[in-house]
Amino acid sequence: MNTNKKLANRFKLTKDQIKIYEWLSKQNINTDEGTLIFWAKTYSSKRLQEVVEFANARRNAGQEIHNIGGWIYKFLKSNEPVATEEYEMNRNAAQDFCKIRSWQNLKIYEKYIKDEITGDDLSLLMNVEEFKRSLEALYEKSELYK
Repeated sequence: MNTNKKLANRFKLTKDQIKIYEWLSKQNINTDEGTLIFWAKTYSSKRLQEVVEFANARRNAGQEIHNIGGWIYKFLKSNEPVATEEYEMNRNAAQDFCKIRSWQNLKIYEKYIKDEITGDDLSLLMNVEEFKRSLEALYEKSELYK
């Protein structure tokens, strides 16, 4: 009996869960097999890949992560969104938008932006096109309040 069938029978894993478990086991995460199986059963493969890749990117960028398995699990449990390519594009778009329009009342935080005049905010984790439309609308609303 091959490893996949053993995993499927022993832990009642689906084919997709086996696939993500195998991917996780190749990521050099300092955690045990049981934890990886739990993650594969509990979280979507998309979420697991995003969080693991985010952890690796943060570590490669110089962030000290002593226990990457614990760091990943904490992130998974919190259901906190990860900074993706869209996040970076939205953050850059907001910064450029503020410079072009001399919009000084927009504050850019780690995961969102906030207009200090209206009190309205936008997540930096939105779809890029939706973010740009919403940013424009927020700017127009802010201008009306001046």
